[in-house]
Amino acid sequence: MFQFMTSSRIVFGEGALINSFSTFNQFGYSVLLVTGKDNQRSEPLVNYLKQQNMRYQQVAVLGEPLIAMIEEMAAMGRRFRPDMVISIGGGSVLDAGKALAALIPNQGSVYDYVEVVGRNVPLQAKPLPFIAIPTTSGTGSEVSKNAVLRSAQENVKVSLRSADMLPDLAIIDPTLTYGMDPVMSGCCGMDAFTHLMEAYVCGAPNPLTDMVCEEGLRRLAGAIVSACEDDDPRARSDMSFAAMLGGMALANAKLGAAHGLASSLGGRLSAPHGLITAQLAPYVMQENVLAAREAGRADILNRYRQLACILTGRTDADIADGIAWTKRTLERLNLPPVSEYGLCDTLFDEVAEDALLSNAIKGNPLPLNKERLQGILEQICQECKVDISNQV
Repeated sequence: MFQFMTSSRIVFGEGALINSFSTFNQFGYSVLLVTGKDNQRSEPLVNYLKQQNMRYQQVAVLGEPLIAMIEEMAAMGRRFRPDMVISIGGGSVLDAGKALAALIPNQGSVYDYVEVVGRNVPLQAKPLPFIAIPTTSGTGSEVSKNAVLRSAQENVKVSLRSADMLPDLAIIDPTLTYGMDPVMSGCCGMDAFTHLMEAYVCGAPNPLTDMVCEEGLRRLAGAIVSACEDDDPRARSDMSFAAMLGGMALANAKLGAAHGLASSLGGRLSAPHGLITAQLAPYVMQENVLAAREAGRADILNRYRQLACILTGRTDADIADGIAWTKRTLERLNLPPVSEYGLCDTLFDEVAEDALLSNAIKGNPLPLNKERLQGILEQICQECKVDISNQV
């Protein structure tokens, strides 16, 4: 038995934003608008709200959403009393809006509702209607049921999670991703890859998420380089589609050790989440394959073999080809190593301990103990040192 949940309504395609303006009115006439630092992409939406004489208040999320920031914005939102929350921006902006839509109707602190560092109490009141409009292709937050928040006090990233938090409307317009910085595009694209890859090999897949992951991985493998290097419109569209499928996959299957470690490292490093998960991915893949061979788990090995076939487009690909594709793509996209953000200066035992507490790591195809997680981090640092020495 399995279940599958996603946003109530999805509008996808070039021009989707402008063609969807009239749907906002069904949710009311008062809007809490959450944007990022780039107001150019949200300008048509703001103009529409003004033309319709809709009451709105705009708040900007300039970095990763901190729990303290969300507390303040939620208090402001309760005073403003919006009918709906609309987020237009990257994953952090969408997560912030999703959290605000959930928290404004509910009393208490953010810590009452978040996992790991909080009480993880279920939401008592239904969230406000939430409209998600991504301007990047990575997190899939427009179709997922959680908001990732950073706890500065505990130096960790945690999730506010509920099936009721699935967006009421997701508007995915690939034109909003045109002109993205190539490195940021690569970080976002490889974040989508890690969602799809981990959901595909996780310990709790289902036939529907398998279909979603396979299609997402095929599209991503053929588009990520052209999207990032050439800003090719068709590739951008495929990346937006793949990111959306990645969000569906993580909302309905499980993730794994790459996201478990990333949730721990995210509070310690000032590196983009997508970059952390991307750089962890091939090393987690290697460790999972080694553990599966030791345990005699042919089913897991077959998953990784099929993953390699999808990524390379070759029916005779083996497991090593899939790991090699991942490393090669990271190099091609010229993404900076996480060692540049201080990975090798962190205390690996503490990182591993925190990772084991995360919800994401519970989906890993096989349990990885603290020593194995530390080994993954050590291997990354060792290879970074080798690369540096070869450049000297």
